[in-house]
Amino acid sequence: MPSSLPQPRPAAARRRASRGLATLLLLALPLAACRGGEPEPPAAGTQAAAPQQGGQAVIAVSTDIAGVNEVVAPATVINNEVIRRLFLPLVEEQPDFKTVEPRLAASWEFSDDRRTLTFHLRDDVTWSDGTPVTADDVEFSYQAWTSPEIAWEGAFSLEAVDGVEVVDPHTVRFLFSHPYSTQLLDVAAGAVILPKHAWSARPFAEWRTSADWFRQHLVVDGPFDLESWTPQQQVVLKRNPSYYERGLPHLDRLVLRVVPNQASQLTQFLGGQVDLVIQLNPDDVARVEQAGGVRVVAFWTRGYIAIGWNNARPPFADARLRRAMTYGIDRQTLVDSIWGDHARVVSSPVSPDSWAYNPQTPPLPYDPDRARALLDEAGWKDGDGDGIRDKGGKPLAFTLITNSGNQQREDALVLIQEQLRRIGVDATPQSLEFNTLIEKAFGGDFDAIVSGWVGPTTFDFRYAFATEEIGEGSNIVGYSNPEVDRLLTAIRDAATLEAAKPLLDQLQVAVQRDQPYTFLWESQRLVGVSSRLHDVEPNHLFTLFNARRWWTDQPAG
Repeated sequence: MPSSLPQPRPAAARRRASRGLATLLLLALPLAACRGGEPEPPAAGTQAAAPQQGGQAVIAVSTDIAGVNEVVAPATVINNEVIRRLFLPLVEEQPDFKTVEPRLAASWEFSDDRRTLTFHLRDDVTWSDGTPVTADDVEFSYQAWTSPEIAWEGAFSLEAVDGVEVVDPHTVRFLFSHPYSTQLLDVAAGAVILPKHAWSARPFAEWRTSADWFRQHLVVDGPFDLESWTPQQQVVLKRNPSYYERGLPHLDRLVLRVVPNQASQLTQFLGGQVDLVIQLNPDDVARVEQAGGVRVVAFWTRGYIAIGWNNARPPFADARLRRAMTYGIDRQTLVDSIWGDHARVVSSPVSPDSWAYNPQTPPLPYDPDRARALLDEAGWKDGDGDGIRDKGGKPLAFTLITNSGNQQREDALVLIQEQLRRIGVDATPQSLEFNTLIEKAFGGDFDAIVSGWVGPTTFDFRYAFATEEIGEGSNIVGYSNPEVDRLLTAIRDAATLEAAKPLLDQLQVAVQRDQPYTFLWESQRLVGVSSRLHDVEPNHLFTLFNARRWWTDQPAG
């Protein structure tokens, strides 16, 4: 995922999802699907007898971080990975999509009517300057999360929270307007807790212009602290000696080295200068597997790649055109050519492996004849015999954009261009620098865009499909359907996951009918790991998920 996203606009911030928000996080990093499986175990013979203390791990990343304050830093992959090593949430969501583990909260309970959720905090957690972490920090964090002056993009998930009450230094209550299925995850796992004593000195109105100030006044309670940050070169995290889990982290440092080019990442990895590559190119897997001293950890994540059609401008305001495009793209050939066995065609933002998937909505088939019929029906015919359909004197031509430097997506653009040409459509591929692409995406300044999204584990898809998200939110394609808006609201308010399931099924049927996106593929995350690095267990939530438990049998390295 990318270097940064545009700062959310105040009018939209309360609407944009937090935990698992499907933002354009994958634009600079090819990821994929939503399978809750465990990562493959390390190769035999790579485990030493017991964890050793000391040493460091060097991690190749595609982009730099943009800040250390979660509520103002863009929700990019690298930001999320780093901030979650610096700060603790109340609870930590686990990769099974079902359970959580305590972090700041030692225990919690709901009232009988589920409108009050009380957390009992650990009494042995301190900030790195020695100040205890208390319920006041939780209350302060909630105030920051919901402040209109800050306009945090994750405030969306707190709409049903009426307030927070501090009971005593280690007890805090969240009050809800009504019960719903993801209350605990939204308030306890969706964001980290912020240091009131260090950061309350800065008025909320100034937070979005104070990125450097937060770094200069950084105190942490997570397993790592920020040792140094050289922009566009590397971020060094050091072991936090005051971290509450005694003996952790095992490593002294995590060095995140910014290496934008995948080929350069591979060279450094195979040469021993890098211990972990967050995403290998699928074409390089065989080479890594044949090399000594390294291994591949492959697992499914919760992202997907799709073509977003700009529903707000011709010709893609017509759903027939969008369906025609999907029928006219041989997505299986894309997957086979680009990913081999490491990806699969998808039909919606819900993975086929998820309980929320509707089996009655398999991917639409490759059917160029049906695509041609839909184009004919919509009035697009080749009137001048040049092989490109036209209507009213205008050719059926558009520009298909993606981010430069992502070889899989750039390859896909070329194949899509060739396939659409066969049905009389002129698609011009264009690769753009990441920040330029982001500005065009959120500004609606595009015809069609190949982008990657990380799907929310709450299955709240308002980010992509709600009318209220157009313009100021994450509905970059301008899709609007009253039926879908109703379903999205009902899914959000469902009291249980069981109650949400039939609504999710209906949502997937409507989205497949309208095709605001052509869903292309979900791929495996292919993580390259040095054999000197142990207990590395990346998952669909975070590659650095258990970095506090990593260790090396060569600590002097």
